[in-house]
Amino acid sequence: MSLPSFKSSKPTSDRPDFWVDALAHAAFAIAAAIPTIIAIAMVAIFIYESFLFFQEVPVWNFLTDTTWTPLFSNQGYGIFVLVAGTGLISTIAMLFAVPVGTLAAIYLSEYANDPVRKLLKSALETLSGIPTIVFGYFAISFVTPALRVLIPSLSVFNSLSAGLVTGVLIVPIISSMCEDTLRSVPVTLRRGAYTLGFTKREVIQHIILPAALPGILASYTLAASRSLGETMIAAIAAGQRPHLTLNPLVPVSSITAYIIQVSLGDVPSDSLRFHTIFATGMVLFLITLSLNSFGRWLLHRYKKGMQQLLIPSVDTLQGGLSLGAIAPDITVPSVVFRGNLARRQWLDRLLIVLGFLSVMVGIVTLLLMALVAFRSGFSRLSWDFLVNFPSRRPEDAGIYASLVGTIVLMMMTAIMTIPLGISAAIYLEEYIPDRPLNRALDVLIANLAAIPSILYGLLGLALFVRQLAPITGGRSLLSAALVMSIIALPLVIITTRNALRSVPSRLRQAGYSVGMSRLQALCHVILPAATPGILTGIMLALSRVAGEAAALIAIGAIAFVRVAPSLSIEGLQDPFSTLPTQIFFWAARPQDGYQVNAAAAILVLGGLVFLLNLATVLLRDFYSRYVR
Repeated sequence: MSLPSFKSSKPTSDRPDFWVDALAHAAFAIAAAIPTIIAIAMVAIFIYESFLFFQEVPVWNFLTDTTWTPLFSNQGYGIFVLVAGTGLISTIAMLFAVPVGTLAAIYLSEYANDPVRKLLKSALETLSGIPTIVFGYFAISFVTPALRVLIPSLSVFNSLSAGLVTGVLIVPIISSMCEDTLRSVPVTLRRGAYTLGFTKREVIQHIILPAALPGILASYTLAASRSLGETMIAAIAAGQRPHLTLNPLVPVSSITAYIIQVSLGDVPSDSLRFHTIFATGMVLFLITLSLNSFGRWLLHRYKKGMQQLLIPSVDTLQGGLSLGAIAPDITVPSVVFRGNLARRQWLDRLLIVLGFLSVMVGIVTLLLMALVAFRSGFSRLSWDFLVNFPSRRPEDAGIYASLVGTIVLMMMTAIMTIPLGISAAIYLEEYIPDRPLNRALDVLIANLAAIPSILYGLLGLALFVRQLAPITGGRSLLSAALVMSIIALPLVIITTRNALRSVPSRLRQAGYSVGMSRLQALCHVILPAATPGILTGIMLALSRVAGEAAALIAIGAIAFVRVAPSLSIEGLQDPFSTLPTQIFFWAARPQDGYQVNAAAAILVLGGLVFLLNLATVLLRDFYSRYVR
């Protein structure tokens, strides 16, 4: 027997809580409007700056020239050169990540038992929480030297190592999304196939994969968007030499690497060179937005098909299964059992081995990254390294300014992001009904979360560094905090909405049934129950802040800061550095001493991220017990 549906009593003006509810409603609505404002501001700035660029460079030349040399006297502005470099790195990454991620998902979904699956999946998804600057350092310090042993003609900077390491980065995206998709295929389809004599591999090949195809393709498109927008790996490992080539053994420049290259210099804001980074950023924005939108459409199509799933019909004469409701255009081909059972079972065992090895690729890479950083940087760790300021002598350099800058940046981002993100999520989840407007905002926020961080850096460069310079101080810690807040905001909103959605409806009904208003039910029932999930989202957002480098370099992080940032107005308007940006500047220097410093700073950054994750687990467990 289902419980009756209760709705909160609507406050009236003669009730004492009427104005409180009304003010809370208005505050939640304002917070929910901020993502839309961010999206409009980003599009407007990119269009305006690109318009200024095309005032001096014809669109036809931009699309057809085969050289990109805006930094040289013989200037050329052919965007296809940068698109080709970006595409080459992304193609190598996808060629590596698609088979590895898909096989890993098949193993985790269909073969691993629950304890093994949870352990391996947690270890694999740890890759997603590692700052990408660490991947870049790993690519240049380990992967490239290892590849040069096998390929002597490989350049020090090349797209092959950058693509392979980017592929490792996006493996967890594919494996996690594919696994969720495979596990959502109804068990009745599996059982029906087993009754026909299929082996597990044949069930996967002929039943599960065709049924889950839209969701699998969605994971590929979202992973491709992530690889196209990757900045630090391309900037460190691929080089910054823009020329048109399909040779993966030589240096290339990607769109993101070019933006970083220009951002490192002191470029006048009214120059053509300054406008080029927005024109190239606009191209990257359109490409990633298209891929993200297509991926979201595929996921929507898959979920809709799963909701309307029909029992498959078995044509005993043809031996095929129709999955019409899941994928109307996909029909499993006729299956003819050829060969003996032993051969078919041998293929099953082969798939198990390949799947397990695919899972271990990410885990082994994780261990290698830790080993490389530990071997190179552990000897450099000392109290002096922690409390000294950066120096032009690597043996005297320390991370005090960047470490304090990272901590202050996280604190400021949390202060600005947490109330806005939670308020926006409450309004979207609890106040707006499931109508086209709400669904449109869902898509908007999901796209904002998937936009490459370097594009947020360009938004901050135009808005906070230039337009609001009298308030922010220009290239300052305050500008950095504002940029990181708009990067973290979509993640906090999405995770908070998921946490609110997971609160059982009976708790809401219980609150409303005793006369609580909507705000009272939120404060005393819903939010306490959703706190563990909300804390997880907040800590994930802060972990991203701790590891972000590309957006901060774009707005002006510097390599040598001789004063630790303070919490005064003047201190927040001073130049800044963070651990990830300091690692980038050190890793880009050829001296061995700076490479050792970079490895040591990576160990400190890894420890900071580990403490954040540990705090997440402890707080989540504490509040889970408290709620129970």
